[in-house]
Amino acid sequence: MKWFYILAAVIVVAMTLTPYWLLGNEGGQSIHSVVTRYAPDGTPVINSSPVVAYDSYSSAVRSIDPTTCGDTTSSGIQGNIYDGLYDYHYLLRPPTVIPSLAEAMPTTSKDRLTYTIPLKKGVLFHRNPCFGVMENGTNKTREVVANDFVLAIKRVADYHNENTGLSWAFLSTRIAGLDEYRQKTRTFATGDFSRYDLAVSGVRAIDDHTLELKLNEPFPQFIYVLAMHSYAPCPREAMDFWLTRKSTNPDEPGSQTREPIPAEQRHAEFRKDYMVVGTGAYCLDTYKPKQKIILVRNPDFRKELYPDKGMPGDKEQGLLRDAGKRVPFVDALVMEYTAEATASWWRFLSRQTDASGIPKETFESVITPGKSLTDQWRKKHIYLKTYSSPAIYWIAFNMEDPILGASKSLREAMCLCYDVENHIKILFNGRGKRAVNIVPSSFPTWKAAGPGASYQFDLDAARKKIEQAKSELAAKGLLEPDGSIPPITLDFGSRDENAQRFGEFAKQQFSKIGITLKVTLNDWPSLQKKVHNKATQCYTMGWHADYPDAENFLQLFYSPNIKKGTNDTNYTNPTFDALYEKARVMSDGPERLALYVKMIRMISDDVPVLLLTEPLSFVLYYDWNHNIKRHPIGYGYLKYRRIDTALREKLGGRD
Repeated sequence: MKWFYILAAVIVVAMTLTPYWLLGNEGGQSIHSVVTRYAPDGTPVINSSPVVAYDSYSSAVRSIDPTTCGDTTSSGIQGNIYDGLYDYHYLLRPPTVIPSLAEAMPTTSKDRLTYTIPLKKGVLFHRNPCFGVMENGTNKTREVVANDFVLAIKRVADYHNENTGLSWAFLSTRIAGLDEYRQKTRTFATGDFSRYDLAVSGVRAIDDHTLELKLNEPFPQFIYVLAMHSYAPCPREAMDFWLTRKSTNPDEPGSQTREPIPAEQRHAEFRKDYMVVGTGAYCLDTYKPKQKIILVRNPDFRKELYPDKGMPGDKEQGLLRDAGKRVPFVDALVMEYTAEATASWWRFLSRQTDASGIPKETFESVITPGKSLTDQWRKKHIYLKTYSSPAIYWIAFNMEDPILGASKSLREAMCLCYDVENHIKILFNGRGKRAVNIVPSSFPTWKAAGPGASYQFDLDAARKKIEQAKSELAAKGLLEPDGSIPPITLDFGSRDENAQRFGEFAKQQFSKIGITLKVTLNDWPSLQKKVHNKATQCYTMGWHADYPDAENFLQLFYSPNIKKGTNDTNYTNPTFDALYEKARVMSDGPERLALYVKMIRMISDDVPVLLLTEPLSFVLYYDWNHNIKRHPIGYGYLKYRRIDTALREKLGGRD
């Protein structure tokens, strides 16, 4: 939710800003008016001068359905549309969980297995044809109830709902009866949604406003999982309306006149903008992959206020100026797809967008050696925000690959020969720092575990290791006829200039020890599919913390998670698994910290990944943007952003 995979070297502004009522949209070309609320009789109240935020995005969006979300790009969009039971306070650090759709924090039984969660009353779903249509043509809505969360969890567990990966991994073996439910769903046809009527012992609606969840064993991180929008409430009406029947008029998909979709042609995922039904501050109005995405204010959004507490320095930065005011402040977000960073940059310079990352080619003309904004650019009414993220970029090795998995010395040599410092300097203008173990440096376990022996640049050691690797591979008959190591293929999740440069740099690094590297460029969804099917040798990937606990990174190497889709290196180590199973039920403390350190060092020794960087983001904003404070974990904070439209107009910005 936040969760999730990182696109190596690509995500810039789309995630920084993450952040139908769309009238007069003209095919998505402009926004002229937005419904801000509905009168009691359902009559829409129109704002003819909406506040619109403008942005660019360059990454393919994997999903608009929270059940199948599993990457930061999708999460950055979905977080504004869907709400979970809990969320993170926008301003407080370290990340602090607060109620969202829950009325209060859960009540937990003495054995730490039963969570009783009271729900807020009066929360409404986005208006949608699935709930019916009023006499005046306005779509209806209804209140969120506990059974909507029950259905959401069942959808995550459903065998037929493909690519649930991460969201399923956090629940599998955790919630009582849920794995058994998943096995039962295998016996149903994909289009038979009666499987959602089956009971799950550990997921129960006590009444309309009380949800009960029972665990198989203590899960100290469970409150963080409940703060993910992957488990956002799902109305059964949406499934029955959109996934089992289709309109007889293709130009009017929301028509109430509908014909059945044959069961064998049904799928279980919401894939079109008009199918999306959330509870968030924004509705998905337009979703045209690799073209345009438009979010518009939810007219029925519950009363939420901008936070009145922050960290030292927040008040001085103006981050508490809107304390106590009702959100959202922005009426719509228009995101236009631009494949190349240069195109996004020129859109920003021409004031067509409100914020931008900085292309490699122009970085040194914008940012000083001390990593601040030059006076020249500040005079353009632009300011800089610098963000470090609890994330690690890496090159992942497929441990089931017959070459890479067969030789630890080969993996060590590849790590030792790779000049990460120059990687950061040449490819990213110094935007980042070297990763030396598998958890971010902001986590307490990072310092305790220390750097891995292979995560340094040592060409002499790399050459010794490559000779050992040749001996190991020769013993298994895996060398080329001339005695060299077979070519290694590195897959990327992007086809842009950054990926191409990265590929060329990697070729140079590995050639120093006699390895021939082949580079394959994919779009992001294609890479994820290849990784899921174990159809790669090594690939660029990474992990952004889903919650502020090292367990979130350690679970990536737990062997049962290979089947769940989160252990994508296919790493297997029985000793690691045993330590993980012991640590995962323990509350925070010195004993658990010691186990975490052992596991981190074990991964450093087995090198299933070539660690690269902890990213550092530089984002430019025009002065008309307010309340900008990137959250390290949570998503969906567009509702807090405010735009001074008068200043934007004065400075020549887009209206």
